[in-house]
Parts: sequence; structure tokens; C-alpha cells
Amino acid sequence: MRNLVALSVLFFCFGFMGRAQVPTPMSTNSSSGVTVPDTTEKNTIKDCEYGDCINGWGKKLFSYGYYEGFWSNGKRNGYGMFDWSDSGKYIGFWVSDKMTGYGVYIGVEQDMVGEYTDGMIQGLGYIVKGDDWKQGVYNLSQLVESYPFVSNDVNSGCTAGDCQNKYGRYKWSNGDSFTGFFKNGKMYMGTYLFASGDKYTGMFNNNNQFHGQGRFFFSNKDYYGGEWLNGKYHGRGYFQGQTAADDKIGEWSNGTFIKRL
Repeated sequence: MRNLVALSVLFFCFGFMGRAQVPTPMSTNSSSGVTVPDTTEKNTIKDCEYGDCINGWGKKLFSYGYYEGFWSNGKRNGYGMFDWSDSGKYIGFWVSDKMTGYGVYIGVEQDMVGEYTDGMIQGLGYIVKGDDWKQGVYNLSQLVESYPFVSNDVNSGCTAGDCQNKYGRYKWSNGDSFTGFFKNGKMYMGTYLFASGDKYTGMFNNNNQFHGQGRFFFSNKDYYGGEWLNGKYHGRGYFQGQTAADDKIGEWSNGTFIKRL
């Protein structure tokens, strides 16, 4: 998982920490159907390489790859990563062994980012193949409504696309920017880049706070992936620090680490 974070940073161009306090974001006024590879329990070659693969955090091996992340009742639930040996990896959220929630699939031929249901893009998202980006509304991984993304010929504010109810880029005078999906003029899902170099990718609430499911990349290489509530770590999450001794994997409450899993 530590190597995976470094790969993810290349792909994407608070209680307990005294080192970094996540700022509150500023307010803002057809593809063919594709699925990610199989993740069923067949061909299991090792029940649990390490950790707790029943009700905690653990790594399980398969003949075609491995899963490392959170488990509930023996099933993949919450934040985790599945790495297929020859076809790519999915980093995101799961419900009962299914890729469901916010997720990122980094494939050999294309990448798929957005809202997943049962292993397919269902809702808002985008698919990238080379220089070709297709962002908009998806149904069973098929693009059913395309959201244009063109320059608005301005240097601040909504610099590209539609920052009200579709896909756009908003830039602030302090150097921060957000690129992603908007609903009713509010950030909904996407990437918020701070002028400091910190970066968040995931979901937001109506107050433009990190909320639900998301990942935070610190400029000092620290990392958090997991659940959020009103801008703070809350629920199950994975924090990776400068060394393995700094890592915190488990339950969080309003930004405070409360239970190791």
C-alpha cells in the first residue's frame, strides 16, 4: 500500500495531526461499456497474508492478484485496493465485495474515476484513454450524457467548463483550484488542489467540505484514504506517515484516531 500511494500521486496531476490541518475549501457560487476485472472469491490462494481479513484491515491473495484494505464479516467493505497482476488496480470503496462508492481504476488501456456501483461506473465520472477524456453521466459504464470541458477564457473563477451543475474548473486568487463535478454551484466530486501542494480527491458536502469518501495527499508525502465527515477523518481510514511507525489504520472520530484495526 505504501508503494501504491506513490503511484497514485503520479496519476492525479483533523484532529490528531499537529503537522497539518486541512483547510476548509472556499465556497463557489459515448463510451463503450467497460467493467474492471473479476474480484470474486474463486482462486483464492491464501486466506489472509497478514492482518484481519474478517473484521479489520488485511491483505488477501488470489491467483490473479490481491486485495489490501478494510473487511467486515469476511467481505471487502470500506476503503481498499485490489491489484490485478496483469490488468490494473482499483483504489477506492467497497460494499460486500463489490466496488461501490467513490473509486479510481487505473488500467492498462484506460482509467475510470467516479461513482461506482457493483464494479461499474454508475452516475458521475470520467474515463481516460490516452489523451481522450469522457466526463459526464454514466450508466453501467456507458456514457449517456457528456459534459463539455472547454476554456472560459478567464484566469480566475470558473476558468473552464460549467461550475454550476456539470463539470468545470474553478480557480481562486490564493492559488487553490478545484476540477470536477458541481451541483447547484457547490463542489460535489473531484480534485481540490491547494497552493501549498496538498491535494484532496473525493466527495464533498453542501458546505464544500470533504465529506463521505476521499483521499488526501499531503505535500510532505503523508497520505489519508478513507471516510470523512464535515472536513475531518471520520469512520474507517488509512493514514500513512513518514515511516511505518507513523501509520494509523482503523477507526476515526471527528479527526481523532480512536481504534487501531
